Amino acid sequence: MSDFIQSIQQLSIFFFASDASGMKTAYTELARIHPAPTVDDWSAVEFSFNRLFVGPRALLAPPYASIYLDNDSNRVMNESTMQIRQFYGLLGLVSPWLNKIPDDHIALELDALWQIETALSHSDSPQLRDMREYLLEHLQIWLPKFRQRIRSIDDVHPAILHIMDVLQQLLLQQTLTTALQNAD
Repeated sequence: MSDFIQSIQQLSIFFFASDASGMKTAYTELARIHPAPTVDDWSAVEFSFNRLFVGPRALLAPPYASIYLDNDSNRVMNESTMQIRQFYGLLGLVSPWLNKIPDDHIALELDALWQIETALSHSDSPQLRDMREYLLEHLQIWLPKFRQRIRSIDDVHPAILHIMDVLQQLLLQQTLTTALQNAD
């Protein structure tokens, strides 16, 4: 499995972690590929993560594409959410959290990218390459806004900032690689 595929998988796992232990496991696996700052207190990471992405109060950085793509930036399950749901359907994927967590959650989108990349590592399908390109473009539109929002918030744990930097770097590299492959 390539470093990119492993990295995307661990990023998806990190964003869907339900506690500090899950975050630590994904972060540690990711750090094997992308050196990361040491974390001494995972409860502090969990607190920062929940404050940003989970609640119980208003989310400081909602992890949903629709917040950053649709005109009504305070609502999820808008047009862009339905478009990504249809995209998953074309891949034969259905969210295990259908109608519980919006389909455009960052972890689900990263999981779809992981699924595509894994399939492409076994078969160089033109349709899958097109789907990868579509998803990469989609992520490149909203993730910089998501990352910017996170960076604008005080007291975000450095581990989360590192995760966002790795994600941005990976997507930029993969987008450039895809563009170069398409130019050939």
